[in-house]
Amino acid sequence: MKKSIIILCSIACILSCDNNKGKTGSTFIPLKMIDVPAMITEPGERSKYIVDHFWKMMNFQDTSYLQNIQNLNVHFSAYVDYLVSAAPDAAIGSVGKLVDSALNGNPKITSRFREMFEAAFYSPNSIYRNEELYIFILEKYLKSGKYSDAERVQMQYQLDLAYRNRVGTKAIDFKFVLEDGSMRSLYGINSAYTILMFFDPDCPTCKTVMEEMKASAVLSQKSSSVKVLTMYAGVDYERWMQEVPHLNKKWINGCDKEKKLSEGPLYDLRPTPAIYLLDKSKVVLLKDAPFKTIEEYLKNL
Repeated sequence: MKKSIIILCSIACILSCDNNKGKTGSTFIPLKMIDVPAMITEPGERSKYIVDHFWKMMNFQDTSYLQNIQNLNVHFSAYVDYLVSAAPDAAIGSVGKLVDSALNGNPKITSRFREMFEAAFYSPNSIYRNEELYIFILEKYLKSGKYSDAERVQMQYQLDLAYRNRVGTKAIDFKFVLEDGSMRSLYGINSAYTILMFFDPDCPTCKTVMEEMKASAVLSQKSSSVKVLTMYAGVDYERWMQEVPHLNKKWINGCDKEKKLSEGPLYDLRPTPAIYLLDKSKVVLLKDAPFKTIEEYLKNL
């Protein structure tokens, strides 16, 4: 993947240069991949060097990068690809320096980087979604004092939502209705581990993941210590009732009929499905994790 991104970056640089031929007054210098000194051979050190020096060529006061947006986008994509494979401390250090550079740059550059950070680390459709990194970024933005009240309200909302149900904290309790009309609560589930899955009846990915869970040998072997709670937090109760007969009868299948989950919201319901692994005390062990990751965690207990 990295090779393909590097190739795209090179193509973008060429296109950007071609597009600027004949233009005057532009200080634009195409962003390129950095060269790692030959003496740095250890993979971890090479990765750290790359993310530390990735943006050294960019002048954050120069808005001509916004007229050559393809080059900037490809360079940012390559950066994120390296960033997610770097050690956590190296990633945080690198992102911190980049946010500071963007905040101290031209306001238009600052705004563009904020959009790219949000798309990469906060969007539910991004393969690089990383809540902890985005929390770190939002906290720096809010402390900078460079945003209007309206912008701060939006960022604070995102931050408050990200703070909820973080790994290592207790999941927020809620009540739900079962198919027979009886009420239960998350904290009322007595199990060593609970898989909490928010889904939508019309979500194809949800159905695929549910089939994987049904066929999982790990879940079958650990059925006495692991319970599955599927939760519909949408607004169409009748649609959920139509879907319930097709769900696994061994699971606890609930619905937020009173819409309490979405009113808060108590949980980040943007990703579909969103799967959590909780321990006996309902402390979050894994948040918004792929089922394969949860399966591997349970397998290695």
